[in-house]
Amino acid sequence: MSFFNKSEELILLNAKSVVVGFSGGVDSTLALNATMQFLEKHNKKSCLTAIHVNHQTQSSSATWQKHCESFCNAHKINFLCKTVEINETGQGYEAAARSARLEIFNSFDEGSVIILGHHLDDQVETVFFRVLRGTGLKGLTGMQRYIKIKDKHFMRPLLHVTKEEIIEHVNDQKLSFIEDDSNTDNVYSRNFLRKEIIPRIKDKWHSINENVSKMTEITKDQNSLYEQYLKDKIDDLKDDAGLTIEGLKKLDTFERSEVIRLWLDMELVTTPNHSQMKEIEKSFF
Repeated sequence: MSFFNKSEELILLNAKSVVVGFSGGVDSTLALNATMQFLEKHNKKSCLTAIHVNHQTQSSSATWQKHCESFCNAHKINFLCKTVEINETGQGYEAAARSARLEIFNSFDEGSVIILGHHLDDQVETVFFRVLRGTGLKGLTGMQRYIKIKDKHFMRPLLHVTKEEIIEHVNDQKLSFIEDDSNTDNVYSRNFLRKEIIPRIKDKWHSINENVSKMTEITKDQNSLYEQYLKDKIDDLKDDAGLTIEGLKKLDTFERSEVIRLWLDMELVTTPNHSQMKEIEKSFF
């Protein structure tokens, strides 16, 4: 099974550093193994590093870390572990843990390739989760297979692969992995979707994975077209200091809020939510 497309292969071959997020679970184990095999084939394995983030929130955290280190030692892969403390202030645990991991990924050198193990079932969960939280068009695009952030290349080569296929492939390769007991705890919203809701939907609509994947591709193209329109507006409205208040006042409320959101996103600033945008509107316009 091929995991990387041609453009991803080219990026990997030109990279000085390739980093795989490695939890030790079945998904990241396959992502690491597939990356290792590709780089090995092209005599670039020395560029590969597995990064394990120890969140210190489970009694088994030390065991997982030891497993990951042992796996990498056995396969002669550079291993790096980062220990973090999760600060849930103003956000849930999952979001806080994700932010902590992103901060670590962003600490790698410019031009680094970051490989993540998200798969097709994760994509379906992500889209459903965003819908339940009231997402817009961009949210319906789901996770991106490839995205460049702060001069780093983020790839999700398993995004077209189902969980079932991952398990089958890992078992065929006789690769060891760990099971995260927290994945079965329905106190986490994603787990509730994964264990209780989505299986029932699949019983009725068997092609949900394929259909959601197709939808994310369609909405990705639609959102790209929409954002290009907004970028043209931004070019007309900004000066050296940023967006001009006078220029923004010429737009209607909705268009103004969309321009501001995208401009902040382009500046790598956390985009305001609906309530915050209302406050901005009330304060400046």
